[in-house]
Amino acid sequence: MQSVLEAYQQIAGTKFEPNPMQDKLFALIAPKEKNPAILLKAPTGSGKTEAVLVPSFAAECPRRLFLIFPSRSLVEDQIGRCTEYLQRTSEKLGKSYALVVDTGAESERTVFKTGKEMEKGNRHLYDGDVILTTFDKFLYRFFGFGEPIKSYIYPFRIHHSQRQNLFCFDEVHSYDGVAFVNFERLIKALYKANLDIVVMTATMPDAYQEELDFLDKVDYTTGENQRELESWQEQKQKRQHPNKSIKRISVEPGGKVRDEICACISQRYDPSKRTIVTIETIQDLIPAYQYMKERSGDENIFLYHGRLSNLQRKRVYGKLKKNEGYLLFTTSAIEVGCDLDANLLITELCNPDQLIQRAGRCNRNGKIPDAEIIVVGNKIRLSNISQEMEKEYLQILQKLDGDRFSPDEILKVMRYEPHSDYRAEVLFDMLYEYVYEARLENKPLHDRGLVITRSFEPSITLTTKVPESPEHRPKNAVSVSLRSCIANTQNDEVVNPNFKVYQRSYDDYHEEFKFVPLNFGGNVYFKELFVEVPESYFSEELGYNELPKVFEYGGISGYRQNFIYNTTDENREPRKIWLHYLRDLATPMPEDTTISNQSEETDTEPAQQVKSVEPPSEGGEQLTFLNLD
Repeated sequence: MQSVLEAYQQIAGTKFEPNPMQDKLFALIAPKEKNPAILLKAPTGSGKTEAVLVPSFAAECPRRLFLIFPSRSLVEDQIGRCTEYLQRTSEKLGKSYALVVDTGAESERTVFKTGKEMEKGNRHLYDGDVILTTFDKFLYRFFGFGEPIKSYIYPFRIHHSQRQNLFCFDEVHSYDGVAFVNFERLIKALYKANLDIVVMTATMPDAYQEELDFLDKVDYTTGENQRELESWQEQKQKRQHPNKSIKRISVEPGGKVRDEICACISQRYDPSKRTIVTIETIQDLIPAYQYMKERSGDENIFLYHGRLSNLQRKRVYGKLKKNEGYLLFTTSAIEVGCDLDANLLITELCNPDQLIQRAGRCNRNGKIPDAEIIVVGNKIRLSNISQEMEKEYLQILQKLDGDRFSPDEILKVMRYEPHSDYRAEVLFDMLYEYVYEARLENKPLHDRGLVITRSFEPSITLTTKVPESPEHRPKNAVSVSLRSCIANTQNDEVVNPNFKVYQRSYDDYHEEFKFVPLNFGGNVYFKELFVEVPESYFSEELGYNELPKVFEYGGISGYRQNFIYNTTDENREPRKIWLHYLRDLATPMPEDTTISNQSEETDTEPAQQVKSVEPPSEGGEQLTFLNLD
């Protein structure tokens, strides 16, 4: 087997020298007899991806590497890096290597041979050397969802591949609520199957780590390991300026955070430097972007958020990677893991784990002498911590004001527990029992295509044009939270009757998808819903700024959230279609969160409206909520 240095220079480049963390991971992964099950804690920008990719390629028996990320943007960020490594390795070794990219937006396989990119194909079935995918999509494949004939090839290749697989989950601190329940159970399932796992994080709270205590912990964020890594970075990577300062700006009572952020940008904007501005809501983000765009007229001012088209997000991110100077306005959509290196970060006050992640986009490589983080605001808009913790957090920020940014101080606040949801646990276990233990009583659940990956609150797709034929796709399609399309009467919101809702379903006879107007109510988990909006609702530059209010609030019954679609029947008479989903009992979700999968339709009568949510009864009745009809 190659030495660590030889392997890194062959795959990552002749000038690449592995750091102590990468050296350690190589010894734990590359040898043939190793069966790693690792929780790796390492700072942002320390080369965690290379730490698993290189030993996978250089192992005595080369592995198939699964790189599994929380979001599509992170997958897209890794495509270029993996392409470069695969091309170089295929040239050095004279062998063919395949990269599979599998997300909700695309699914393709690219082959590299003797340093050249060969054909692309859509039929990958996890036949590749590196699999780049999202957590949602991997869970979908894990349970054998997809085309009936081929879908079970995925679970087979995950568990019984002739090649040794390594499953690497990166940025796992971003999972919470239902997502963490699924993640924890998935890791335990892979572990019990004796499969190789690496779980990577920078800021996971201790309580979350305790749920994964069966993994071997390798920690480079504290103690002697941290000092060894920092010393290596200063000596080898010439990190002459590893620190960054932090400043806190309060907002006067009655003032607006957005106005304060705009004033701050106006004072500090320098076109030759890289500046990232993070604002929590798109409604505040877009006006701030437009203000600076009109004020300066600079071409290198960009907007990035979850309601842009997939093509526009790729376009913006590509420009960011190439430009020496830019001003980026974004939401939390780009905070985790993306390889950006800003001189200045201006952010609305956010949760402590989010601040640490956003700080990782500022002076990422330790070479900017005057790097600075500015935190604006007095209240977390979408808080995931208690009021007592928030008060302590604000005191820490006040203490750090004008000093060096210290993630260690902020990590002290992150003492919260995982949000457990027994409904998600039961759903995962039932699907697992059917797919892997042949528990046929759970087959109806699987047949209906239900997999809740992030939240019980489903998504809905906005489009400016529903396709008229199977050959076409919905125009400007973007998924948003269904909840955001329900009119809130307390805020004087009203339903706009001009929007039309469609359902997409698969026609088994013609073997094609078709779109039909929504005609039946029931559980939305078994419906794939699309809202057709006027062209004026969408801008290629701005995305969907305003969300259409399509549904009427229908009250709560037990765990069910009811809502109503007002339409007309074949005689043009008014008709109410009642729909529902299971309420998510966890904390509020950011606007850019991608949620779940849906499938076919059912019908139901409206449930009685009540004001409160009752817990499930004890004993044998507690699983009756799974009767989703």
